[in-house]
Amino acid sequence: IGSLFPFLPLHMSSIGLSKDESILVSIVAPLIALIGPFVAAPLADRLACGFGGAPRSKTGWYLRVMIAVCLILAILFYWLLLVIPPIIRSPPNVSFACDQQGGFILQDRCGADRTCYDWGSTKGSILVKNCQFSCNASSSYSGDYTTAYPEEEDATEVPDYYDSGSIPIEPDPLVYGNYENKQSNDNNKPIFIPHPHMCYRNVSGDEVCEVFTQYTRLIEFSIGLKPTITTEDEEDNTCKYPFAEYFNCRITPDVIENLTRSQKDCHPNVLCEIHDPYNNKNSLLQRSQCGYNNISFWLYLFIRSFADIFPAAAVTLLATAVVIATRETSTGRGDVGIQFAAGALGFGIFAPIIGGVAGGSFLDAMICFTVLMGVAAIILLADYTMPLSPPEWWWHTRCGLLALPMSSVRKYGLETAALGVVLFFLGVFWNAIDTFLPWHVVKIEEGEPLAIGLTITVGAIPAVFFLMFAERIVDYCGHSNILIFCFVNYICHHLALMLIKNATYILLCEWMEIFTLHIMYVTAVLYLRHLVPRKFTSCGQALPIIAHFCLGRCFGALFGGMAFSEYPNNFQDVHRGFTIAAAVVAIIYFLTYHFYLKPKCAAPLHLPPDPAPAIFQSVNENGSYTPLRVYHNSKSKKGHFRY
Repeated sequence: IGSLFPFLPLHMSSIGLSKDESILVSIVAPLIALIGPFVAAPLADRLACGFGGAPRSKTGWYLRVMIAVCLILAILFYWLLLVIPPIIRSPPNVSFACDQQGGFILQDRCGADRTCYDWGSTKGSILVKNCQFSCNASSSYSGDYTTAYPEEEDATEVPDYYDSGSIPIEPDPLVYGNYENKQSNDNNKPIFIPHPHMCYRNVSGDEVCEVFTQYTRLIEFSIGLKPTITTEDEEDNTCKYPFAEYFNCRITPDVIENLTRSQKDCHPNVLCEIHDPYNNKNSLLQRSQCGYNNISFWLYLFIRSFADIFPAAAVTLLATAVVIATRETSTGRGDVGIQFAAGALGFGIFAPIIGGVAGGSFLDAMICFTVLMGVAAIILLADYTMPLSPPEWWWHTRCGLLALPMSSVRKYGLETAALGVVLFFLGVFWNAIDTFLPWHVVKIEEGEPLAIGLTITVGAIPAVFFLMFAERIVDYCGHSNILIFCFVNYICHHLALMLIKNATYILLCEWMEIFTLHIMYVTAVLYLRHLVPRKFTSCGQALPIIAHFCLGRCFGALFGGMAFSEYPNNFQDVHRGFTIAAAVVAIIYFLTYHFYLKPKCAAPLHLPPDPAPAIFQSVNENGSYTPLRVYHNSKSKKGHFRY
C-alpha cells in the first residue's frame, strides 16, 4: 500500500484529469470501497461459525483465502489503470469581455474545422482578473493591470456615476486623454478615474456590480452561454459566446470619447483575463477544450472505485486475523502492536523508494505493488500454521462477566456508535491532508516525488517503536484520551499547513501521524476488541475502515478539495476552518465521553461466585485439587481496559 497509494494523485494528473475530476474521483472511490468491508466482514464472521451446516474450520483457512483473493483482485484492477488512454487537451486562447449591451466570452476556434462549442443549458464558474478598458476585444488577451498606487488619497466626493469603486489614480493617457489638460483648476483636487464596473442580476433580481481595482485579486461569475454569434468573415478564427443572463459593463462617456479618439473603428468594452480557465473549480470552459473527451475520466472513475474495494476488504480481514491470532489470553501468539509495527515498517520503507529511486513512476509503483501483494498472497495460501482458528466465546466485559453476544451489543452499542462517529471525524481531518498532500508538496517543491514518499516515512518509521508498546500505551493512557489527543494533533497539523511554505518543514509536521494514524488505528482495533463480541469480530474491525478510511476519506476529499479549487488562495482559508473544527470536535468529544458515555456505559464490579463446598470436597478427596481458572478476574491487565 505504501508503494502505490501516495502516488495515485500524481497519476491522475499525469493522464490528464483536471483538478475537479481528480477531486471527484477522490470523493466517489471511497464510497464505492465501502462494498469491501460491508461484504467481507459479515461473510468472514459467518464462515467462522460454519456455513450451510459445514463444521467450523480448525485452521482459519477461510480467512487466509479471503485475504489472498482480495490482494490478487487488487493487483488486477490497479493494473487496469495503466490501460486507460490519457486525456489530450488542447486549451484554446480565451478571454472575457463586456460592454453596455452585454457580456461575452471570446475563444479560439478548434481544429481544422474551426468549430465552436454548443453550450446548451450548461452553467458554470469563471474567474476574471486584470480587467481594463479596451477598444477591441481579443481572445489572446493576457495583460497585467499595473495601475500605480496613489501617493496620497484625498477624501474629495466622488461623482455618482463613478460609483464607489473609483479612487484617485494616475490615468492612462491612451484611455483618458491628456492628464494635464484635464487637471482641475484646484491643483489639490485629484481627478477620479472610473474602474471597470461589471453588473449582473442576482437571484432576487437586484442589479449587483463588481468593481475591479488594482487591489482586486479575482472576481467570480456564475454564468451560462449562448451559441456563438456567426459572422460573415470567413477568416474569423474566434468564437464569440454571449452571456445567457443579463450582464452590463458601465463605460463612462469620457472613457468612450478618449478611446474612440485614439483609435479608429473602436468598440469600447471592458476586457479581462480569465484565470485558469479550464481547471478552476466548477469551470464553465473545461468541456470546451479542443479534443476534450471524458471517456477516459469515466473509465478511470469506474476502475479506480472498484480497485479500492479490495484493499479496504483486505485490511479489514487482516485486522480480524491479528485480533484472532494474538487473542487476549496466554495462548496468544504475540502482541497486537508488534503485528502492526511490521505493517508500519513496510509502509514507511517503500514509499520513498518509489518516490526517490523510481521518481514517482506509476509503472514502477505498480511493479513493486504487484510483487509485494503477490508474495503476501502466496504466504497466506501456503502457511497452514497461522493461528487463525475461529473466534470462540470469550470473557467479554472488563470485570470478568461472561457476556452473551446480543446483550453485549445492546450494552455497548451506544459507546460503539460514538466511537464510529469519532473515527469518522478523525478520518475527515486526516484525509483532508493526506488525499491532496502530494499535490501541495509537488507545487512547493517543483515536482520532487521523493518528498512525497518521505511524508509517509517520517510518520511510519518512528511509529514502529511506539507500536511495539502499543497495548501498554493504550492501557496506560486510555482509549478515549488517545483519540482526543489525535484531535489536538490535527489542530496543530492544519495550523502548520497554513503557515509553512517549505516542503522540508512539512516533513517535520508529518511525525504527528505517529499518533493520528498509526496509534489511532491500533487504539480503535483494541477498543473494538473489547466492545464487540467474538462472534462479530470481523464486523467490529470493519468499523474503523468504514468510518475512517472510507466515509472519512470521502468527506475529507470533499472539504479538503476546496483548498485546491483556487490554489493557493483558498488553501489557508480551508485549513483555518479545519483547525477550528478540530478544536470544537475535541472539546465536544471530551465533554460527551467523560460526562455522559463513561458513566452510562460503565459496568459495576462483579466477582465470580465462590464454588460450592461439594466441589472442594470432591476434588480434595484424591489430593489433586487445582483451583478453577477464571480469566480476566477483577481488573487484570489483559481483560480490563482503561477509559
